[in-house]
Amino acid sequence: MHVVLIVPGGVDRGGRERVIPALLWLIEGLAARHQVTVVALGQEPEAGRYELRGATVINVPPEHHGPHRLARQVIRAVRAVGSDGRPDVVHGLWASVTGLSAVIAARRYRVPSLVHVAGGELVAMPEIGYGGALGRGGRAIGRYVLRRADEVTVATQWMVDHVAAATAGFGNERRAAIVPLGVDLSSFSPSGHPIPGRLVHVASLNAVKDQTTLLTAFALVRKLVPAATLDVIGVDTLGGQMQRLAIGLGLAGSTMFHGFIPSDELPDFYRRAELHVISSRHDAGPVAVLEAGACGVATVGTSVGHIADLAAATRAGAVAVEPGNAVALADAIVAALADRARRRALAEEARAFAVANDSAATVRAFEAHYERLIAISGR
Repeated sequence: MHVVLIVPGGVDRGGRERVIPALLWLIEGLAARHQVTVVALGQEPEAGRYELRGATVINVPPEHHGPHRLARQVIRAVRAVGSDGRPDVVHGLWASVTGLSAVIAARRYRVPSLVHVAGGELVAMPEIGYGGALGRGGRAIGRYVLRRADEVTVATQWMVDHVAAATAGFGNERRAAIVPLGVDLSSFSPSGHPIPGRLVHVASLNAVKDQTTLLTAFALVRKLVPAATLDVIGVDTLGGQMQRLAIGLGLAGSTMFHGFIPSDELPDFYRRAELHVISSRHDAGPVAVLEAGACGVATVGTSVGHIADLAAATRAGAVAVEPGNAVALADAIVAALADRARRRALAEEARAFAVANDSAATVRAFEAHYERLIAISGR
């Protein structure tokens, strides 16, 4: 089978920095059994071609100048899709320009398309300038992709509901299939030796991840659990704003900002923590929840993505509170730290979910979708 993945970057040729680990695990798993071509939009400033994890990556550089920049990039992406021969299926990761390129390329080569809605493509949060649906162009792309893709997948039930809401006006509500983007269990595994009161937060520092709420909540936690500490791991896109807030809240000695950490170094941070904490206002399927779960660590966080799903399960695997509510988040953290048995039960369910939906399971699930789509299309 020749699979073409269209991605918005995250596939740096070095394989460690400027990568999306879940994408690398998917690429590696698929490439072990199939011919895989990855069309990356804007990974590098110049057009290029290189090998990564058994797949061929074709970089389509960004278009910065002149009219119709988006159209030119999509045209180049469509051409790249066929550069290694006609594909059997085209898979767009994100229902943005990548998804648009995937459905157009699939029509061009007369093959089926699959689009995975992986982030905030359908969301508009003007107060923080976040979401693919903020502008008319983004909304039009999202609607076109959801209408034209042969199949739509998402990582969580929480996102199934988002897709259904976004397509309700079509007259034919779209039902997305759930395929979690799992983690590599050979890297993420438990150790059983957490540091009492240690918390970990793994996410880029940006407005939608809402570290303001995280740090405000942690300041409240410290009043009741003075020994609590917090590791914050992720690329800082806010120019030191969160570090300054931490100092203002009196957290300078208890909060460590580590910046970017390669994926293979993350397990030790999870294993040292008693809890993983997420404060996102929107998060389609935060892989960090599965990374923490695979390491035997439960998540307390806002009701988004996997947290919402695991908290609502018959046997809860996470604790969820409403986004933006620092008091509720602090209360949930303190309660979890105080109840070891409850924490262990949550961690066991989180790990069971992460194991059942690991990176190998992700590959198998997408393979099944590809095979079904190909069979229906008559390829």
